[in-house]
Amino acid sequence: MDRLLGQVVSRALHRGMRGEPLWLAVGVGVWVWRRARHPAPRTVWSGRVRPGQQLLVTVPDLRAKSMTEQA
Repeated sequence: MDRLLGQVVSRALHRGMRGEPLWLAVGVGVWVWRRARHPAPRTVWSGRVRPGQQLLVTVPDLRAKSMTEQA
């Protein structure tokens, strides 16, 4: 579904930028709808890593059972 909506947005915006205001409105509308369906993820950490420092990034395995479920 997202791939199809992405193609619609792309083609509608291209046609809209070529002078067809209806297609520009369609492209913007579909883009807003698509964006509302999948909001941007929130920022967990923001900062600088200086030389000599390390940044450890871990991603949980969502398929694995949690510790509380295993007990």
